[in-house]
This record gives sequence, structure tokens and C-alpha cells, in this order.
Amino acid sequence: MKGSLMRAYYKREFHARCCVTLLFLLSLAILFLIPAYQTCAAQPGMEELKYRKDLVLQVLLPAGYDPAREYPSVYFMPQDGVKAQGYMEEGVPERLRSLEAAGQIPEMVYVFVELDKDQDPAGQIASAIAAVEEKYSVVREASRRGVIGTGAGGSLAFWLGYGMADGKIAAEPAWFSAIASHDGDFTSDRNPYLDSCGRVYDHLKDPLASFGADTGWLSEYYTYLDCNAQNSLTWAEGGSADLAALYRTGGMVSEDSLPAWDYNVFTYAILPEAHYGTWIDRLEESLGGFAVHFGLAPGLGEAETETEYQVQETVVSGEDRMIDLMGPWHFITADAWAAEDPGVSANDIDEIAGAEWNSWDIVTPGLGWWTADFAPCMDNNANYVGYAWYVREFEVPEEFDLSGLQLEAGMVDEADEVYLNGVRIGQTGIQEEGGSYDGTNPWDEERVYPIPDGLLQTGTNLVCVRMCNGSGGGGWYAGPIRIRALQDAGADPAKTLQRFYTTSFAADSLKGLEIEYRVYLPEGYYESELRYPVVYMLHGYGSTGKSFEISGVPEVLDEGIASGQIPPCIVIFPSDGHPQKASWWSGAYADMLNRDLVSQVDSTLRTVDSREYRFLAGESMGGGGAYLNALEHPELYGGVLDIYGALRFTGALKTFLSMDADGLRKFRHYIICGNHDMYCFDLDHIEMGKHLNELQVPHVFEIDNGEHSSSFYLPRLKEGFAYLLAGLEPVDGTDDAASARTETEE
Repeated sequence: MKGSLMRAYYKREFHARCCVTLLFLLSLAILFLIPAYQTCAAQPGMEELKYRKDLVLQVLLPAGYDPAREYPSVYFMPQDGVKAQGYMEEGVPERLRSLEAAGQIPEMVYVFVELDKDQDPAGQIASAIAAVEEKYSVVREASRRGVIGTGAGGSLAFWLGYGMADGKIAAEPAWFSAIASHDGDFTSDRNPYLDSCGRVYDHLKDPLASFGADTGWLSEYYTYLDCNAQNSLTWAEGGSADLAALYRTGGMVSEDSLPAWDYNVFTYAILPEAHYGTWIDRLEESLGGFAVHFGLAPGLGEAETETEYQVQETVVSGEDRMIDLMGPWHFITADAWAAEDPGVSANDIDEIAGAEWNSWDIVTPGLGWWTADFAPCMDNNANYVGYAWYVREFEVPEEFDLSGLQLEAGMVDEADEVYLNGVRIGQTGIQEEGGSYDGTNPWDEERVYPIPDGLLQTGTNLVCVRMCNGSGGGGWYAGPIRIRALQDAGADPAKTLQRFYTTSFAADSLKGLEIEYRVYLPEGYYESELRYPVVYMLHGYGSTGKSFEISGVPEVLDEGIASGQIPPCIVIFPSDGHPQKASWWSGAYADMLNRDLVSQVDSTLRTVDSREYRFLAGESMGGGGAYLNALEHPELYGGVLDIYGALRFTGALKTFLSMDADGLRKFRHYIICGNHDMYCFDLDHIEMGKHLNELQVPHVFEIDNGEHSSSFYLPRLKEGFAYLLAGLEPVDGTDDAASARTETEE
């Protein structure tokens, strides 16, 4: 009896434990299934499609998928070369849904491909495309198909996109016409296709060279490439950086039209990790480019923008009297005028009276440099080189005081002469009436021309501006444009407590030549006895220190210091003193900077006289000059902010690439350049980036969307200054050698 009871007890206990175990296992199963269910539930429109015996496609349809429409399709190549699951785990479908819902990308069908690495990827992708196009409503043309990937998938995207199955580039897209790689693995042994498919770089370099000047085939494709500058694969031989350089030297830039680099053909970016984030954060960029290529969105820079301006009311008397001349003017290039009327001398003011100038293009000067669509007579050439006329009639009220006036004409790139009622009242860079531009490159000089008494009349008046652009970008790019009462020059700004002013000194290295420089002082400078770090910011070719004032650098510094992003600092903007503004900051002009100006500034302003608190920055020629002088004078400077520097032209690139890690670690390096730099200076910077990464020297490196202009560097300036000056707050100390103001004040 006792044995039977014990057996019954253990039997019941066994059953209970089995039930508990089963419930536990069921609970675990539910816990594991819930995330999978949530993932599926969070991805409406995601479907599975078997396209080969053991391979499955994951297809994400637009939220409002309509079988009656045909959608472009984008194929994601697996990041490990095999499985599509990685994209699911990283939340790519959710990201696509979010971008689509926000209107940042158009509706497209997304296909996540699974591959057998032991089989030919070309045959597999052909099968995948056939399966998708049999079941779903998509455009059945390569011109509306894109391929994209990260890791090994980035390499596959290029390999399949260009149809490299036979080792050659397809001159016409076979499967895809839009190609994108995000942080792609083009070189490592983790890419399972390198042995069978070869390196993309090797496939591309010979065909690019063989096509030569005939680059028409490239416009059939859109290619996007980005990478994390901190990823060692970026800088590997044949990696993303080498591929970017290959495109930039592969005949895609016409020597006759360097700025016409087409964002809709190739775009790339090499970004610091802080800006790159994850590759998923960059999907808006690549898929936005796809949308442009597919004809579903405007191209980069094509969106219409309208600069706001408000014409001021006329003031008829007193010291503030003024007639605003902003607004519409008639415009024509001298070439277009001569073509319309071959009998005229298009440089002669006397021809204006008989010209049909009222039929010329209508434009608004003073709001920026020429753009391709500035005026029809420019034939979409934003870099028109030659002469042009701006003409306008305006009314002067009867009660307007006509004495003691000046015409303020803003800024012109590069030269101009101004006529009021047929009489020339001023010129900058055109010495003789109707003559030629003298080549002095006065693009950064403000135009202020006194009006002779008796010339301006009540009623209708005619003002004509003949200008010349000698090279590159041009135009009547800044205002204000107005007639105004003559202004008193006022007190010397260096003798007042201004935080931004212009002064000068006699440079011994240039035989006593008077060198002008601008001084930026931080808020609170005059109220303290602190000493500050100092940055010398060097201008580019054909410019002066005023170019930074025109671009608004002092205002950016104020914002950065006020927000705490930049420590309070002194910034010096010297002009180089060269007759053509083309010193390259070398030779005697380098001596002026390093020997004379540094001494001048340290003796007249409260700086910290130490290399750890002294830095160089510069753009273009100035960026190359900044590196040239820092590398040659490590005892003076602790770092460089290089903005699309002309490194090769100053000789700085050769010096830089010859230096070892110990030499380069003496400096803080912040390097930025636009990916469509008109002079291809990004190529030099890629070489620098490779060298710094090979030596493992700390630095910040960035190449991103942008050209050779202030619009590229201004948004990045605060971060550049913050990096140079990190940890360098002002220090206690008094200036025994000089007052807190410049010696000019004394």
C-alpha cells in the first residue's frame, strides 16, 4: 500500500513537473516570438517571395501600393554577401517607411536579396528581377531600377550595377542604372565575392581610362558612394577613397567647364564618424539621388530658391535721404548684345541710348553670384567670362535734395564702371571709359561713387553698370544698391572699442610694405585682463582678408562663442600684400606672416604667446598656406584648419606626405573639402587622409556635398574652430608691453 501511494505521488509529481517545464518552454517560445511578431507587425507591406529553390526575397511595398501604378524598384544586396536578415535587424524597412512618410523619398518597391555565395551572383540577380517583375507592378526597365548595399553588399552593388560579369563595364545599363554603396567593403577577406568577382577598383580603372574623353556613357548611370572616415576599409588600397579619386580623375570633369561637375552623375562623401552616424542615416542621400535619376525629384541645387529683399522707401531730405535701387534691372551680356545687333559696339555707353534695352532680360542684382538660370542670355553658363550691362531707369521726386550724394553699388565680381545719365561717375578695375578690365581682381571692394552735383535730376534718370568677370564665378553679387547722402568716414575703428576692425602695420620682411589685417575680438575682451588663443585665417588666391568679412565669418564666430561651442578667441584676417593677391603665403610673404605679423599681434593684443594657443586656418590658397607655414614652423603653431586647401600649389602636400607620425602628431588637423571642388582639390585631401590614417594620427577629415565656395565651409566653421581650440580657455594675465588696444590707438 505504501509503495503504491509513493508511486502515485511520484507519478503526480512527474506530471506536474512536466507541465511546469512545458509551460516554461511555451513562455520562452512566446518571448522569442513576440519580437518577431512585432517586427512583422511594424512592417506592413513586407512580403516573402521565393525566387530560387532555397532562396527568398523580402519585398517591401509602398504604404499605398497600387497595382495599377508602376513603381521604380531598388534592390538591397546583402551586407554579408549572403543573408538579407541583417537589414531587417538593423531596422532598414522602418527607416524606409519613415523617409517615405515624411516625403523625403518617393514611393518605390524595395527588394532585399538573399544570395548563395557559391553561385554566380549575376545569374541570381537576374532570377530575382524576373520574379519581382512577374508578381509586382514595377517599371521593367534598367533606367528605373537601383541597386544598393553596405559592407560586401556595397561592392556587389557596384559589380552588378555596372554589369561587370564579363569583366567590363556595360556602356548601357543592363540591370540597374542607379548604384549606391554605403561604407562598402571593396577589399577585405570578409567579402565572399572578391575571389570570384575581383575588386571593383580593378574593373573600373581600365574601362574609365579606355573611355577617355567620351564620358557620355556615365550619364546613363547615377553612382553614389559614401564612407566613414574612421573605417580602415575606407582607406585600404582599392577601397572607397580610391574609388572616389578614380571617378574624379576618370575624365568626368571637363577642363573647359570645371564647375559643371554633375551631382546627378556621381556623388560621394567621406565623413567623420560624428557626421556619418550609421550608414542607415545616409539612405536619404543615396535614395534621394536615385529619385532624381528616376525623374521623380529635382536635382541637387535645382530647387528654386528666392532671396527675400525689401525695397526701402525714398527719403527726400536730411542726412538719411536715400533712393533704393534694389529690385529689377535689365541685363545683357556684351556677347549677346553684339549677336543681336552686330553693328553696335557693345562696350560703348553711347550705344545704350539707341539700344532696345527694355527688351533685355530682367534680373535682380545684389542677391548673390550668377547662377545657371540667372538670365537667358547667359545660356545656362553660371561662369560666363566677359562683359555685361545692367541698365535701369528710376524716378527722383521733385522734393528730393539733389546735393551731396553718392551711389553705393555693393560688390561686383570682378570689375565695373558706372554711368549716371550717360556720365561715368566711378570705376573699379576698368581704368578707361569703355576699356578693358585691368586684371587687379577687385572683387571684394565695396563700390561707393560720389555723384557730381547737378548730374542727378528730378524725374526720370538712367543708371548703367558695365561689369566684367575675368574668370570663375561672377556677377553683381551683393548690395545694398542705392543713392544716398554722402557719408562721413567717421572715426578710425581701431581707435574705438570695436570688436571687429581693420588696421595695418609696416612689414619688415616686405621692405616696410603696409599690410592690412582685420581683427576679431571676443565679447568681453575690453572688460577683462584675460589672454586668449589666436587663429590666423588666411585668404585665397585673388582675395584679401576682407573676403572673410564678406562671407560673414565674424558673425559665425560670435554665434559659436555665445553658444559655448567655441572658446573665446582672437582671430586675425591678414591680407597678403601681394600685388595680384597671389602670394601663396610663401617666401617673403611667409616671413611677413610668421615673423612680422605674429610679433605685431602678440605685442598689441592679449594673446597667449605659445604654439599650443596659436593656430592657422585658411581656404584655398590660404588652406595650402596654412599647412605650408605650420609644417615649416612647428615652434609657432599647434594646428591647422584646412578648407579645400591648394596644397599642391603651395608645396605643402609634398611636405605633408613626407612627414612621419611623430612630426604630424605635433598638430591638430581639421581638414574639409567639397566633393565637387572645381579645382579637384579633394584629390589632394584624399591623399592626406590616407597618410594620416596609415600613421594613425588623430584628425578630423571630411569631404561632403559642396563646391569651392564659402557656402560649403561656413556651416562647418564652428566645428573646425571648436576642434582646434578644444580645452583652450582664456588664461589669466595682464599685458605689460602694450595697452589692451592696438598701437594705432596710441
